[in-house]
Amino acid sequence: MTRRRAGLLVMSTRKTSGAILLLAPLLIVGCLGRSPDVRHFVLGESDSPVTVERASKVTVLVGPVRLPAYLERSQIVTLGEDGEIFLDEFNRWLGGFEENLVRAISLGLARELGSDGVVAAPSEAPFPFDYQVRLHVDDLILETTGVLRIRVRWALSSKSGDAAPALFVMDERLPSADGTSAAATVRAHDAALRELVRRIADEISRSPAAR
Repeated sequence: MTRRRAGLLVMSTRKTSGAILLLAPLLIVGCLGRSPDVRHFVLGESDSPVTVERASKVTVLVGPVRLPAYLERSQIVTLGEDGEIFLDEFNRWLGGFEENLVRAISLGLARELGSDGVVAAPSEAPFPFDYQVRLHVDDLILETTGVLRIRVRWALSSKSGDAAPALFVMDERLPSADGTSAAATVRAHDAALRELVRRIADEISRSPAAR
């Protein structure tokens, strides 16, 4: 009788231990909660109105573009002290930063120039291009202090080949009015790119082909 009871006790203990092992992962998940959802952002969707005072049939190819290593990724990045880069795993650029950058510049130029012939490289557009804008991004990042650093070198070349490409640079530090949240970072990038687009459009509008 004692042996039978001991055997039943051992079996009961084993069943209880097995149940605890099965419930352990559920308890851990319940304690930790759900993982935060990843948010995705795009550039070039600013609500700022653009008044088109110029309209033309000029065609422009935007790209290619060169980026620093810290922008060749999908995560939104910020720059801390001592040059430390912070990657935001839960706030990302949809499709990657390069695609967003070229898209934003192409859309902005199309609005500024009043032209339907502005496309991003590489392109299979069935028409020739009057101009090509090549970009080399040395710096484009929001510091944790709330200042956006932007240094973009760009070359404007005429497809006629009559002159060497004209070289320009935008090298500035622009304060972010909304802080350093992911949404504020996107707005700061959009504001900087709008200024870059305005400068590119001004140079194109001064040229004979645009007139």
